[in-house]
Amino acid sequence: MNNGPEPSHETVVAAAQWLALLHSGEASDHQHQAFAQWRDADPSHALAASRLALLWGRFDGLPKSRARKTLDRVLTPKRGSTLRRTGTCLALLIAASVAWQGVRQAPVWLADQRTAVGERRDLVLADHSHLQLNSDTAVDLHFDGQQRLIDLKRGELWVEVAKDPQRPFVVRTEHGTVTALGTQFLVRREDGQTRVTVLESAIAARPVEHPEGPVRVAAGQQATVFADHVDSPMGLANADPASWTRGVLKVDDRPLVEVLDELARYRSGVVHFDRQALAGLRVSGSFPLGDSNAALAALQTNLPIRVQRFTDWLVLIKPKS
Repeated sequence: MNNGPEPSHETVVAAAQWLALLHSGEASDHQHQAFAQWRDADPSHALAASRLALLWGRFDGLPKSRARKTLDRVLTPKRGSTLRRTGTCLALLIAASVAWQGVRQAPVWLADQRTAVGERRDLVLADHSHLQLNSDTAVDLHFDGQQRLIDLKRGELWVEVAKDPQRPFVVRTEHGTVTALGTQFLVRREDGQTRVTVLESAIAARPVEHPEGPVRVAAGQQATVFADHVDSPMGLANADPASWTRGVLKVDDRPLVEVLDELARYRSGVVHFDRQALAGLRVSGSFPLGDSNAALAALQTNLPIRVQRFTDWLVLIKPKS
């Protein structure tokens, strides 16, 4: 199996849509060539396509259980090749989301501490620091007489650091390190970068490829750490970036697509939407992270969008026509 870079959610969805087109029997030679160019443009594209192709072969061979019959009836209309292709795409997205949960869990199932999708966890560490793990997060803890080190393998954490002048408190990702110079901060690992948000005091961010250049980030600032540099610190984009620690997503005039991305982190499966079609919509309010269906319903009530739930694994969001 290819061991290239792990595909992002967007790459998985794109691969599913490509395979749906190819499976429809309507793809032209030009579209086959375009898929090959997309697949070969990035190792993560090739990995997503190969995994989904294997998955679809297995999914298509499942017995006609009640669940499969339901998928066939709901997602595969009997008339119109375009509708059949849409049904295939939706089924692929469901299958992709199911498979990706297992794929994503594989590298971190032995982590010292981890949370499932939709779960948050509070911890008191050996040094009496407080740690909270956000949804779908995994960490390894390395505490001894010389160091206090947290390896953030996936997801996001909030930490309130206990004072210990003899042992620095460090959070590490593949992109670099964040060293506490005070008390409270957030660290979030994303595709290709790590985002750090400082709530109290300050931290020092250091990229992995340039250890000689730490960047100080003060309270009320956030910065993005890449493997070769740290972006200049800037003011907080969200007025309450730690609201998730209280079980809510609190936003003030934020893009709807950003809010949907956040809500999707708290539910298994796929929340699929056209970013361009929804780009002009903005949101303010508080939304419960423990009930993403209620949050999506509230968005539908207050915005010109339509939320369609096909199964627990697939939600489609469109502008109201």
